[in-house]
Amino acid sequence: MKTKFLKFFTIVFLLFSCSDREDFSDLTSEPEIVSGINLKSSYIPGQNIEFHVFDQSQNEITDISIFFVDGLEILDNHITHDEIGNHSVYAEYTINGQIYITEEIDYSVVNPLNKVLMEDFTGTWCGYCPPVKLAIEQARQVYPENISVVATHQNDQFTLPQEQELTSALGPFGLPESRINRTTEWIDPYELNFLDDIVNLHNNLAISIDSHIEGNNLNVSIRFVSSYAMTNHKLVVYLTENGLIADQANYLNYDDTSYFYEMGNPIEDYVHNDVLVHSFTNILGDNFDDTQPFDDITKTFSFDILNSEIQIDSSYIVAFVVNSDNTSINSQTAVATEFQDFN
Repeated sequence: MKTKFLKFFTIVFLLFSCSDREDFSDLTSEPEIVSGINLKSSYIPGQNIEFHVFDQSQNEITDISIFFVDGLEILDNHITHDEIGNHSVYAEYTINGQIYITEEIDYSVVNPLNKVLMEDFTGTWCGYCPPVKLAIEQARQVYPENISVVATHQNDQFTLPQEQELTSALGPFGLPESRINRTTEWIDPYELNFLDDIVNLHNNLAISIDSHIEGNNLNVSIRFVSSYAMTNHKLVVYLTENGLIADQANYLNYDDTSYFYEMGNPIEDYVHNDVLVHSFTNILGDNFDDTQPFDDITKTFSFDILNSEIQIDSSYIVAFVVNSDNTSINSQTAVATEFQDFN
């Protein structure tokens, strides 16, 4: 009899305890995987990296989030790595009893690659200029990851209106003229070993380039970070184009020791590459506010390409930072409409 009573009591208890009026809102369900963590793809050693999280309504919820770097919880929403390497981060937060976990995002810490700026001041009428272009092409073969190139034309169909402002500030010089990092002359016979010590230098400045076409505009974003403070520096951003065709004067046509022997004078349908076709900044660069070490700076630019004859699919963006003496500190090159990270 007692056993039957206990069974009855148990059934009644379960019925009442499972009433639809019971509130289970304080119980958590399975974690939901969401997006929303804000992060850049690369940083440099010693840089403070801050993580931020936004919900689906773009409300920042960093203050209620817990961050995990390489699987380990960190105390706050920032971290500093002193060594290069690859890392990952995700965040966890709870809203109304529901646990959310962001997707895991990868990022890298890199030593900035030193990229030498090589400038070829040239003209289609300059019969002694082709060897500079040839030497730069050879340098690219030896140092494919360490060269940024700009060919600035004078007094020909490819000349920009601002060219005289540029050459007057960097001169005096006469064609042919090649510059390394804007202020160092690279002279005939254009020895490649001249570049060895420059290319192998450590650099403290990292630059990335991102660009895309929106409507009629080519939009460009330049991000840069330096482990050193920068005072009275400028950012220079150019658009260059490959594959421009024009006859090229050749005074070496009868020199049997020259690469250009018997190519004709002029060389017909000569292919001109790296031609400076637009400057997003002032031709000598735009000043930016003095920075402290590890300041993370982004500058944006836009160029209306609707009425331009520039072929974007054969164009490149070249960005570099110069000091008060116009010497290039570091440079970066990217195919137009593509992203180029720090390295």
